[in-house]
Amino acid sequence: MRGLRIRCVSVGSGKPLLMLHGWGTSLDAFAALTEDLPRSFRVTAFDFPGHGGSGMPVGTWTVDDFVALTLEVMAGLGMERPSILGHSFGGRVAIKLAAAHPEAVDRLVLVDSAGVPPSRTTGRMLKRAASRIANAVGRRLGRPGRAIRRRIVGRIASPDYLNAGPLRDTFLAIVKEDLRPALRLIQAPTLLVWGESDEETPLADARTMEKLIPNAQLLVLRNAGHFSYLDQYGRFRLAVIPFLDG
Repeated sequence: MRGLRIRCVSVGSGKPLLMLHGWGTSLDAFAALTEDLPRSFRVTAFDFPGHGGSGMPVGTWTVDDFVALTLEVMAGLGMERPSILGHSFGGRVAIKLAAAHPEAVDRLVLVDSAGVPPSRTTGRMLKRAASRIANAVGRRLGRPGRAIRRRIVGRIASPDYLNAGPLRDTFLAIVKEDLRPALRLIQAPTLLVWGESDEETPLADARTMEKLIPNAQLLVLRNAGHFSYLDQYGRFRLAVIPFLDG
């Protein structure tokens, strides 16, 4: 796929279900689902480039590049109009794919999905100001300035950015994209599943998606965080399986 090695698993029989994992994880994050759901569905998951067992992409990728790669995987496996389940970053890819290619998606499950820009809180504004200062110091003071910049960035940057390594430019390109316009274009029936205590993609993001996606319903899982499908797996499957069955 695009000259990259892509690690993929496909198990079970029945209606096709494609699962897209979050940033910094891999298809292994869906282990509980790939063991359980094949009783009812043909379950497929793959590692995004730069994650798990897949190869590293060349250059800076955008969400659209990950969408194109996902479509190639679907075509290569002969997946016609699967339902798609996307967690976190995988939700970003699922949103843009469903919006741009409505004919390719049966049903959509977005779990603690990314895609809505963070609110302009005082803390976030201070971090952005610190980032601008760090960049300016790094440019003007040479090697000492770069050392100062690294210390500042290490204090204010997200763990996903700090751990992105060669994917840092790709990570920045992805998180800067506002997917709210794409949400309005989704035609597939959509189930939003959210952890009430999710701090990475807060419940307010789910409320925004519920308003913007034309045919969406929201399930809030109490005592669950960003990996709500693992924190409350029993309740998760009781809602998701009937929804995917239609």
